[in-house]
Amino acid sequence: MKKLDLPKIDIHKIEEIASLGKADLHIHSNHSDARPSIQEILDYVENHTNLDVIAITDHDKISGALEAQELLRQKKYRFEVIIGEEVTSKEGHILGLFLKEPIPGGLNAHHTLERIHAQGGIAIAAHPFQHVRVRDPRYLTLDGVGLVTIVKEKNGFDAVEVVNATPTLGEENLRAAFVNRTMLFKGETGSSDAHIVEAIGKGYTLFEGNTVQDLHKALKHHQTQAMYAPWTLMALFKYLFFFIPKGLRLAFFTLVKGRREKRPQLINLPKIKLRPDLFLKSSGLFTLRKPEEKEDGKEGKITIN
Repeated sequence: MKKLDLPKIDIHKIEEIASLGKADLHIHSNHSDARPSIQEILDYVENHTNLDVIAITDHDKISGALEAQELLRQKKYRFEVIIGEEVTSKEGHILGLFLKEPIPGGLNAHHTLERIHAQGGIAIAAHPFQHVRVRDPRYLTLDGVGLVTIVKEKNGFDAVEVVNATPTLGEENLRAAFVNRTMLFKGETGSSDAHIVEAIGKGYTLFEGNTVQDLHKALKHHQTQAMYAPWTLMALFKYLFFFIPKGLRLAFFTLVKGRREKRPQLINLPKIKLRPDLFLKSSGLFTLRKPEEKEDGKEGKITIN
């Protein structure tokens, strides 16, 4: 049989050919725990990215996003800004987009989701399987809502962040995508979770159109695609330079006070017949009993650490 010579296609070229919009839906500023000012973020997006939409999502406040929209009114930029917030619920972090008022941290996940939707907003589970055990009340850490909460509040989440460009979250992103595509069936987003400007756009969301309204429609109808962009060595170096001092302070405080409690999350699954080749052994993703090891009439169990 004659071998076909198929042309090599760069996935990023397909984005351009299809005229898809690009959005980074998770960016922090110096209004919370990041380095760049709002002006620096806007200038970087304008001059160094091809993003059509960004969301400023500082921790438990929208002041940075409001400042961004005010600056957009004063100067014409080629992209749009969404007012967002990364809300610290009791169970973990939840992104609220298209907000009009800030949502207080410390509420449970259910009430947080209700507050977001009461404003006509979009609720996204941010890095849902990340749990940082180091602790220091002066510094915010990455805490996702976890499997139990995301399943329990399934109807309240509009999307799941399956691409978070933080370099250490590869396995957590895989877990989020796997769980969403097998259990939740929600929309998927990609974001940078940027705390330095060089991280902006390293994770992004593709959608049809290029406006905030187009993005809102795509998120409501689960018509988005999460994507990665490559890190440069210089960007990684700057990322480490920013986080290492904070990491050392967290490590010292944790040595003195002890680590936070681990959050294993166990749920019962209904009796279903699964293909044996779907079980992932020793992957760190799930710990599963093989079908032949399960006794009849008993439920299988799935554990995420």
